[in-house]
Amino acid sequence: MIHIIYMAAGNSRRFGSNKLFYELDGKPMYRHLLERLIEIKDRYNKLKNAESNNPVIDITVVTRYREILDYCACIPDCHAVLSQDSEKGISYTIKAGIMAVQEQKKTGMQDYYMFAVADQPYLKSQSVIKLIDKVLENKGNMKSVFSLRCGDTVGNPCVFHSSLIPQLLSLEGDKGGRSVAKKYDCVYVDIADERELTDIDTLSNSKHTVTL
Repeated sequence: MIHIIYMAAGNSRRFGSNKLFYELDGKPMYRHLLERLIEIKDRYNKLKNAESNNPVIDITVVTRYREILDYCACIPDCHAVLSQDSEKGISYTIKAGIMAVQEQKKTGMQDYYMFAVADQPYLKSQSVIKLIDKVLENKGNMKSVFSLRCGDTVGNPCVFHSSLIPQLLSLEGDKGGRSVAKKYDCVYVDIADERELTDIDTLSNSKHTVTL
């Protein structure tokens, strides 16, 4: 199973306001990728595992904001948790997501954890699907880390085998999953458009229409 942890708890220090609620194409930034991930989850859970009737993907949203929590409460099978400690650094968001998954779900030794970020509104559904398919193809082949790449640029989402959860839980401060991923032979999924991997940190790189 693939547990998607959607990290929507950022501080937006460089943006000048809360970027997660900045409107792109008429809706808050955080909803763009989240809505695509929900559609992908529903697609896989309907088509990929019809025989056993077990889900292939679930989604857990980690946030510090009541508005996002309330939005997720209206979406079937989209679990969300509040993590006020996330203001101390991304490691707290990662750990809150993992612990929420482990508390709510039956996790297995061959599960994977995908970390996606809410300030990546240009990431296309087909790129996420390519990444998920690569993970599913490699199950049982002892590959621990998967990530998207465009040329020399590596970006989120990043996927970790469950065997790496203790290392992710040991992260501190603003250290993210990349500090764990760099220790391993990562499987890269190449995409053509570098803009998809852009994290929106300032107003200047948000002045685009989201066309997917």
